[in-house]
Amino acid sequence: MARNVLVAGAVKSPLLVLLVLAVAAACGATPPDPVEIDGIDDPGSPIPDPIDDAAVTAATAVVESAGCVAHASLAGHSTWLFFTRPDRPCKGEAGSGIDTNAVDELTRLIGTVPAGARIDGHIFSITIDAVAKALLDAEARGVEVWLSTDGEVAASTDASKTQYLDKLTHKVYCTHSNNTACIATADGAISHTKLFVFSTATAPDGVVGKNVVWFGSANQTYASGAKLYNNTVTVYGDAALYTKLQAYLGDLFAQDRRADYYDSASGRGYLLADAADVYVSPETQTDLVVNRLNDITPDDQCRVRVMQASVRDSRMDVVDQLIAMKRGGCHMWVVSDTVEPDALAALKAASIPVHHMPIHDKAFLVYGNFGGTYEYRAYSGSHNLSGSSAHKFDEIFVKLAPETGTVHPVYDAYFTHFNDAYNTGPAL
Repeated sequence: MARNVLVAGAVKSPLLVLLVLAVAAACGATPPDPVEIDGIDDPGSPIPDPIDDAAVTAATAVVESAGCVAHASLAGHSTWLFFTRPDRPCKGEAGSGIDTNAVDELTRLIGTVPAGARIDGHIFSITIDAVAKALLDAEARGVEVWLSTDGEVAASTDASKTQYLDKLTHKVYCTHSNNTACIATADGAISHTKLFVFSTATAPDGVVGKNVVWFGSANQTYASGAKLYNNTVTVYGDAALYTKLQAYLGDLFAQDRRADYYDSASGRGYLLADAADVYVSPETQTDLVVNRLNDITPDDQCRVRVMQASVRDSRMDVVDQLIAMKRGGCHMWVVSDTVEPDALAALKAASIPVHHMPIHDKAFLVYGNFGGTYEYRAYSGSHNLSGSSAHKFDEIFVKLAPETGTVHPVYDAYFTHFNDAYNTGPAL
């Protein structure tokens, strides 16, 4: 399926979506949100798999580099950040438009898990053989591997699925009569989360860690995992974060289906830990992103940078919150791949600059007043700014632990990543 792209502020959608919109308009009905499937390689123009076993074996030496790899401490836990920048690849041939920095790191990470340890993971989409092979190799050397995927993977004829994932002992492809989600019950829902946890794994600097968590925006495909801007986060040693996310992965694997997964009272989908807080969709009552942005008291010291694959008209609650913060004094910048017309018009009317680049991140970067304390914060995860991501899909929205004072390496790393895209992309 083709990925939606931005052209002069409008959206070019797949043919099926155009037909649905046309029929709805002819009947006088309000058109539905477009189907927001991102990151599936186009089967009509397959991208060759450039990673072979030798390349994977060689991809064990990782060093920090501005805009590509950063190492920090979040609430005392070692944290590694990997970014993709396809116009100037962190890993890959210059001019290729392919940056394997994020997928290489996930492959390397899986390869470090020792016999007797455990991997739990969830994949939205996959066509990269190296990631799938690394999972099967891990099981072969005695690692317990549990994997769930969006149901679209079930019909895949790609080698990553047929030669590797199908051979795993513990795997589930979430297929239902009305959707391909593992938890969400809404018609047309997908399972868009990108998440792995490892009981034991080795960090890029060679330090062996327990309770390791990996998440971010990158799918395991070249179309979105390597040909678009992305960010991934790996946290080592936060036992609470590991345990809670492993339980969520267990719900995905068990297909514990619910229309409304998020319940802060019970703690379901409301996962608080030292290094990060995680908020899980579907959530039908309010808006998980607005509720996090509400934590900030706007003033002229506030800085907000929005780096999103899509800002859709179905998510005007977030747009309105950003505009309210701007009016309260926050300085604000946006870079995105797709900004739909109403959202773009509202942002421009509020004098919020918007730039266009091939973004797949789902990130916010904030410096502001949180309950009387000025903090530097980054937000990541799989959650696009669409109504479906909030209320219909399996998604995670992640608020990383705050940094205060004069040293803030996580904020700085995301700041560089944001500027790499924003300063290159044209204004809308």
